[in-house]
Amino acid sequence: MTRRAAYHHGDLAAAALDAAEGLVVEDPSASFSLRLLAERLGVAHRALYNHFADRDALLAALAARGFARLADALAPAPDPAGFMAAYIGFALAQPGLYAVMMGRHHDQINAHPPLRAAVDRVIAAALDALATPGADEETRRRKVMRVWMLAHGAIGLQRAGMLRMRSDAAFVDEVLHIAGLAPPQEKK
Repeated sequence: MTRRAAYHHGDLAAAALDAAEGLVVEDPSASFSLRLLAERLGVAHRALYNHFADRDALLAALAARGFARLADALAPAPDPAGFMAAYIGFALAQPGLYAVMMGRHHDQINAHPPLRAAVDRVIAAALDALATPGADEETRRRKVMRVWMLAHGAIGLQRAGMLRMRSDAAFVDEVLHIAGLAPPQEKK
């Protein structure tokens, strides 16, 4: 396939995101260049600049895709246990994409409207599932922030093999207990 034919065939922006996602599966550090991505797609690397201002813009679009998928995965989880299971399951199943998502700084998120919207969907799902009902907005947000920080740190430790949890379910249970969100245990 010639570069010109590849460029004009289909949606290059979507194809670039698909290929970038494949690259982060191979290497979760997301250290690939736009030149390598273009080679994978069979296009001149300059063609990517028609869709992404630079590598950071491509990563922001990939992060937006990841947060949108995460929001979809969290939507059916109305309680803390379901939310944490879905969140942790997503992070452990897609470590490269999760790393790209969590690698965006606040300013980068705010500078990219689709990314901001996708992050806001995840935050809304977290508020629905984790925040104390009836509490003021600041208290609700702080509760979610504490649980999110705990989960993110725990995910990093689990992925690094530091925790030696027997299963993802045991890991979710442990995070819920540490966060104070586990249902009360039955006495024997």
